[in-house]
Amino acid sequence: MVEVADLLSTLKHNIHEVLRPSEELFEINSLLDNLRVYAKRVKGEPLTEEDYSLQPYKDFDGMVVTPRERTYNSLLRRLKVIIRFNITSYEKVTRDLLRGLVSEETERITGREIRLMTLLNQRPNTPQSQMAKELNVSLPTVRKDIKVLEEKIGLRFANMIDWGRFKLRHYALFFMTSKVEASRHLEKIFNEEMSTYLRSINLDTTFQRGFAGFLIPDQGKPTQLFLDQIERLGEKFFEEYQLHQITKYNQSICFDHFDYESSTWMIEGDVSTLGLLNFVRENWAILPKPRGLSNTIARPFDNLDYYLACFLGGDSQAPMKKIQNRLNAVGIEAPRTTVSTRKNRLFKERTLEPFFTFSTPQLPFFISFAIRCEPHIAEQLVVAVAQMPQGFASITNIGCVVNVHVPSRSLGTILNLLSLTLEEEGVHEVWQMQQYRNMGSYAPTRIANKWNGSYWNWSEDEFAIPSLGLEY
Repeated sequence: MVEVADLLSTLKHNIHEVLRPSEELFEINSLLDNLRVYAKRVKGEPLTEEDYSLQPYKDFDGMVVTPRERTYNSLLRRLKVIIRFNITSYEKVTRDLLRGLVSEETERITGREIRLMTLLNQRPNTPQSQMAKELNVSLPTVRKDIKVLEEKIGLRFANMIDWGRFKLRHYALFFMTSKVEASRHLEKIFNEEMSTYLRSINLDTTFQRGFAGFLIPDQGKPTQLFLDQIERLGEKFFEEYQLHQITKYNQSICFDHFDYESSTWMIEGDVSTLGLLNFVRENWAILPKPRGLSNTIARPFDNLDYYLACFLGGDSQAPMKKIQNRLNAVGIEAPRTTVSTRKNRLFKERTLEPFFTFSTPQLPFFISFAIRCEPHIAEQLVVAVAQMPQGFASITNIGCVVNVHVPSRSLGTILNLLSLTLEEEGVHEVWQMQQYRNMGSYAPTRIANKWNGSYWNWSEDEFAIPSLGLEY
């Protein structure tokens, strides 16, 4: 069977036979190379260092867009047509291939689906029967639309978790190194010597910027040992770094200030003209505020509560049978009524907050900003992020952490708007990171056995980094 990679190679050869060296040739090479990387990701083939070093094409980034078989098959069909009719026009090839990635047949979101997603974001706990009434459609139609969105854009229901309820602190570390070798050494330290409390480690494609997340016991000694670790790593490896302790979580889906077309979102003119913060300040009273959680004091909990929160964190609509099977797999047996009661309590007391995520080629870029700023600026930035099609923002002890999914046509505008916050009084530093390469993700359930009913039982040895000579 002919695969996308073979057809891309043939197409590149055909175009090189026709086009002389030019700017158009450079651009079509960039697009075809990004498509090649995307095809490898869909098929689960390992990527090379050369793949990771590719620059994204202006309207498509093969390293970022979520790989889906459906999009792959659409691309395959279009490539076969282009090769069959020997189409080598730069403009036509580019237009046809990009249409294959964001065409109506693969990714178009209808007006009714947008209204459904808006309702899901505003009131995620609304029964589907009530949603049907508000949308003036039947209940089977709502269920069908949700299934279609799961296929179209990877719609996924999840929960934010208030880690403070479980006597844990959530830290986000952003860093920059001067050499690739230093980043590789750090990757090993994080994944091996700090793995007990590591949640995730990501590096960008230059291997010189990175992000790591940690869950640390909210207890004096473990917290101090962790801060000592970061300070030692800073002395040894980091050119710059920011360590944020996350205190509030916010997530938003917003279509009000973006004009959705069949292939992209366009940012509203007032946002571009005024700038994000001025736009927020002038429209504060009418702007939709993001849903969120604030870390609070710890609550009494046991391993059943903790495992339940972890399981529901990534799958908020998991059926009871699936939840009980997962609990049994970690050695916890509890009656269905007990599990249901505990689950309802987690939502009622807002240890969990439902939300949904999605991925689509119309939002090809995922960008993170770590911003050191005054508290009032952080609150305004969180509301500013709520004006994006999809965004996540966290208030921290030194500012905020912002993550946005960006439309290709608005990439430059949004980067400029967020970067310009540096000019604001009260903003001290803006850190930007994109082009993620995930180096490791760990489930929070790994630390469940360290809870003894009263406190997290972690020894000092677990905070040692022998390779740095850091022992306690």
